[in-house]
Amino acid sequence: MPLSPGYRFNTYIDTIKTNSHELRLNGDSDLLVWQVGGFYFNEKLEVERGLYRAPPPPFLLGANGGYVNYFQRSVTSRSWAVFGQTDIKLSDTVTLVGGLRYTDDKRTAWYRDYGGAIDNAANPLFNTGSVRPANLGTPLRNLNLGSAASKVTWLAGINYQPDPDTLIYGKVSTGFKAGGFDSVGQYAPESNTAYEAGLKKSFGDKAQHTFNLAGFYYDYRDLQVGVLLDTTKGSQIFNAGKATIWGLEAEARIALSDNDTFSATVNYLNAEYKQLLTAIPVFCVAGTGCRPGGGNGELTVGNLETTPGVITQPNLAGNTPPMTPAWTITLGYDKVIPLGSAGSLTASVFSTFKSAYFGDVFNYRDSRQTAFTQTDLSLTWAPENKRWSLQGFVRNIENARPLTYAGFTVAGPDDIYNWQFSPPRTYGLRLSFDF
Repeated sequence: MPLSPGYRFNTYIDTIKTNSHELRLNGDSDLLVWQVGGFYFNEKLEVERGLYRAPPPPFLLGANGGYVNYFQRSVTSRSWAVFGQTDIKLSDTVTLVGGLRYTDDKRTAWYRDYGGAIDNAANPLFNTGSVRPANLGTPLRNLNLGSAASKVTWLAGINYQPDPDTLIYGKVSTGFKAGGFDSVGQYAPESNTAYEAGLKKSFGDKAQHTFNLAGFYYDYRDLQVGVLLDTTKGSQIFNAGKATIWGLEAEARIALSDNDTFSATVNYLNAEYKQLLTAIPVFCVAGTGCRPGGGNGELTVGNLETTPGVITQPNLAGNTPPMTPAWTITLGYDKVIPLGSAGSLTASVFSTFKSAYFGDVFNYRDSRQTAFTQTDLSLTWAPENKRWSLQGFVRNIENARPLTYAGFTVAGPDDIYNWQFSPPRTYGLRLSFDF
């Protein structure tokens, strides 16, 4: 059901031209397994769109409605890298792993932003938001932007294989994501140091059972966090001064018989911003008083009170990143029923449990998704040659519709909270061919 006032994004240009190339060369010997390569990426992005407000009262943009904002973007991105990795066999059971990568990124852009109501009274057709505007007036911002960064990242690890069915490993690696800019300003590159150790084990007469266990710790510096706070500025990127994510993953696959397979995974995740400064704009509109850009009337973040007419900058240290449930558990079972010359029938059930999580960086109650389960069923028939198959399926039997996105947006005098949900229960038939 649409809400009042009604908003929609109208997009008139949205083109992306991309080309990328990668070249790899590898080889091996009794002592070494090696690989070297290079990568090149280039992208040209052109966007023209606006946030249109439908005309229900109060008629802040005129009786026929109008645009709250209008954006034009022209962005060019270029990235290239060279890399190499080698596995050094110290013995029949121990292997050292090492790698290096050099990355060079560059971006340039032209941003033009039109904010606030646009007077379109002379063009009734345009007031419906159905055609591209002919005259946008003077832009609020006309920016030529650029960013460039380069970095060397590395990988170091050790593998221990006491027998053909067992692998014990540990590794440390670094990662890099280039910085950039938005209509407010530049943001810094993101870097990560990742630690991981684990066990991979297969067992049984034909190694038909597997068990994997891993623990990891990610230490982020200047983690890039995107937040859409104010529609007159567009999405803003903030750098979390520090964020850590650590967890455990366990996975098992058991062949109960030649035709029966059971699978399960258990994942525990602990994610936290150690430091994250964002912004909460608080607008004062004549005749309506002041309200924060949080969508829920009076706004408090932790112990922080917003100030009317002032942009408040809270430190969200201790909050969890969006879409990071502490627990994710899956269970699956596949049953194959041989039908002789008529082929085979496979019945499958797969269920996922996720504990509670938040949909935005502010961890508002309105963005909190409670724990839920989703279960899928399918029945697949395939002929003896398996060249094609027919499947009947039901997805999300519980008809749960958890949040996939939540966040507020300031649109002029209005505070809007947006939610997106996963699809409801669906069912159908699928015909597949194997070429």
